[in-house]
Order: sequence, then C-alpha cells, then structure tokens
Amino acid sequence: MKLTLRELKDKQDIMQTYGIYKLCMFQPSEEKFSRKADAFLQDNAVKVYVCLQNGETKAIIVLRVEAAKAEILGIAVVEAAQRQGIGSYMIKHLVETLALTSLYAETDDDAVDFYRKNSFSVTQVTETYDGEAVVRYHCQWKQ
Repeated sequence: MKLTLRELKDKQDIMQTYGIYKLCMFQPSEEKFSRKADAFLQDNAVKVYVCLQNGETKAIIVLRVEAAKAEILGIAVVEAAQRQGIGSYMIKHLVETLALTSLYAETDDDAVDFYRKNSFSVTQVTETYDGEAVVRYHCQWKQ
C-alpha cells in the first residue's frame, strides 16, 4: 500500500475533502465546513494534509503547528479504509517531517482507542455543552 501526504493550500481543494472531514465533525454541514476551511486558510499556523493511496484521497488531517508543537484539529479516514494504518501513518509521518516534539488532540469515545494505540496518554474530562455533561478525552503524544 503506497501512501503519500499532500498539503492543501487552496479552498477548492479543501472543500473537496468534505465527504471525509465530516466524519470528524460535530453536526456536519457543507456550510459549516466552508467556514472551517476559511478559518484554516486564514491561520498561518494551520496545515491541511490529505493522505493519498495510489493517487486516491483516503484521509485528511488538520494540524495547528507552532514551533515543534502541534494540535490535531481534525483527522478522518474514509470508512472503507479505516483500520488499515492510514491514520497512524499520517501521524508518524508528520511527527517526523515536521520534527514535532509535542502533539495534542481532543476526542470522544469513538476515537479514543485510536489515540491510545498511537502512543498518546489519555485523560478523561467531563465538559458541559448546552447544559449537558459530555465526556471528552485530552490526548498527549508520548515520544
């Protein structure tokens, strides 16, 4: 399986990933994603990468990178390609390529095991959204 990463710097290219990125969005809509894409492009610290397998887009990862520290703002793999190591490949490749010493993410029950599997320490927290208690996980990558 030949995987490559490509950085996206154009809104039209980013918008073409909506079908994948919506998998990691809360209450996704194209309009909401369009606003996110604008915000990504306006922030020089934000990097958007797609993962290609044999030339076909299989995943997306969005990072905010400052010096050697990064936060994963979103990561998603097309459902048919999940559990094949693509998400892990993206993380490992970007840690090496960007020479990251710190990598952080926040997630929910659906993805917390992915982070555990990829050498992240996990802290469970309860946050309140619209008056409702929600379990979230703060994930910190361990070198």
